[in-house]
Amino acid sequence: MSTRRGTARAVRLTCPKCAAGFTVVAFLSQGIEATEYWKARAEEHDCAAHIKMLEALRKADGTKNTLKASKAAARGKK
Repeated sequence: MSTRRGTARAVRLTCPKCAAGFTVVAFLSQGIEATEYWKARAEEHDCAAHIKMLEALRKADGTKNTLKASKAAARGKK
């Protein structure tokens, strides 16, 4: 007996502890209560990792392409 799944759904959630917004993408089976599932995912948010990621983004030079970033760093060393 297989469980039917719908399409992937992206939902924007807010952490109840740190009030950070984040996106969760999931396939929900038909028997799962969606509101309870999303509430549980919001409670599982890793606040420390989120803060660490935000600090890394703030310190970055703004280049998202790692190849371009490494070339820019190499040019700066010359």
